[in-house]
Amino acid sequence: MFKYDYWLWESAISKDDCKHILKNLNWENSEAGLYFSNKAGGAEQNDKQRITDVIWLPSFSVIGCVINTYVRDANKTAEWNFELTDIEDIQISRYETSGHYGWHKDLSLPNQNGIQRKLSCSVLLNDVSEFEGGQLEFKNREDQPIMKQGSLIVFPSFIEHQVVPVTKGTRYSAVSWISGPAFK
Repeated sequence: MFKYDYWLWESAISKDDCKHILKNLNWENSEAGLYFSNKAGGAEQNDKQRITDVIWLPSFSVIGCVINTYVRDANKTAEWNFELTDIEDIQISRYETSGHYGWHKDLSLPNQNGIQRKLSCSVLLNDVSEFEGGQLEFKNREDQPIMKQGSLIVFPSFIEHQVVPVTKGTRYSAVSWISGPAFK
């Protein structure tokens, strides 16, 4: 279908910048990550599908601006050439031991304005030596992306993916979605 299922930068954000982002996060008002299910008719907490805490940063935050720039570059470079309009707020996720996010797609149904998610982005914020497990995987791929601290990956939101369970330590990531006029 496409030449590239994802576009990966191994070092989009420096280790020092990742540490700075993590140091300045406030987890006091974190919430459980939700799972969006057509069966449930929306978002629900479902520990079999997802265990993670999340906090939100505005799309215009520094990391939001970085993500927006890289996503738009990936859209051109990977030759997806989707029409894009908006970036959603940045979800910072904390996956502690047993934290995971089972197989899912980020694609949303078009909203009342005919806009839907088109591209997803994930940034690994901490060093892989700080946790075990927790890899981002794409369904039906033999070769999986290898991410390290500061890696940024962009992929079409309709591609099924998961974060495998963390078996030791804590994994931190920043995620956002970029939307545009609905696919036809």
